[in-house]
Amino acid sequence: MKLWKTYLFKELFKTFLFFLLCSFLLYSLIEYATRINSFLKNSPFGTKDIALYYINQFLKRAEFVVPLSLLLSVIHVLTSLNSRNEWTVLQLAGLSSRALLKPFFILALLCSSFLWINFEYFLPSALKQIDAIQLYTPRTSSLTAEHKSLHTVPLPGGSKLIYQSYLPQKQQFFDVLWIKGSDEMWKIKYLNEDPLNPVAYYADHLVRNREGVLEKKESYPLIILHGLKWHPAMMHNDLLDLDYQSVSKLYHLIQDVTVTSYEKIKIKTLFSFKLMIPLLSPLAVALVAPYCLIFSRHRSLFSLYSLALFTLFAFYMLLDALAIMSDHALLPPSIALFLPFMLLTLLATYRLKRDVV
Repeated sequence: MKLWKTYLFKELFKTFLFFLLCSFLLYSLIEYATRINSFLKNSPFGTKDIALYYINQFLKRAEFVVPLSLLLSVIHVLTSLNSRNEWTVLQLAGLSSRALLKPFFILALLCSSFLWINFEYFLPSALKQIDAIQLYTPRTSSLTAEHKSLHTVPLPGGSKLIYQSYLPQKQQFFDVLWIKGSDEMWKIKYLNEDPLNPVAYYADHLVRNREGVLEKKESYPLIILHGLKWHPAMMHNDLLDLDYQSVSKLYHLIQDVTVTSYEKIKIKTLFSFKLMIPLLSPLAVALVAPYCLIFSRHRSLFSLYSLALFTLFAFYMLLDALAIMSDHALLPPSIALFLPFMLLTLLATYRLKRDVV
């Protein structure tokens, strides 16, 4: 590698590691403060387990922390080189700005490769280990309390079964809603796991009245719901969170004919997200580099950093909103997640061709 490439890559890599370490240490300190009582009192985990827990937390947050650190490091290095006239000197030596940006794109592609490898190999096991520790160390702050999501299982005939949790010791589902349609549902405290013996305990039958309000028609301490039919695999597939699956596993689930169309929508959304989000690293370099190389005596670095961070946060919020819409079949995953990246790619290509020579 040529001397100037080594110099630029070294400066960028040092700055990237600094921002990466600072951002993750700040997150870890805040997260540790919410669990400090659980870690110190009656915890079966030692220092090694806690350290491994935060390594896994880094793998969980890498999809955001890595592009953020890369963005900040690119702005810092390019503006510093520009202000010290080093960039101009390198250009006078016969090097174009596009050639000088190669080390920046090399690091960006390394970041993207790491995120893809993380999604495929490291993140699934890291999430399981995080959950295992969090069962013993609940957060002590009410402001950061964790909320478990509900499990939704589509049933034959268009009805749905929604439950809060599964009790393996009782082989029952807890706090269940069986939504038969828009005008009828069952509210159940406990439901047996066995589909051949769908016994419901403390069940309320709700029916919509003439005024359009759901009212309780009947209550049963115990009843066998003969009309409730499901396949055991349907319930256990839902128990396995899709976030725990690798990219290749998600691809195989998309091809699986036994997976319902309702589940495939969520699988395609998550698959598209994990496939596209690593591309944010090279796009961030391509978008921010032209602004950093503008020479001006009155340029505000604070405004540049603020605008870059705001744009990054807004883009993540946009992706979350589009992913939610895709999960609810309001948008196809190809439009919800591929289109924003296509627009960013076109914008980045236009800026590089126009402003970087």
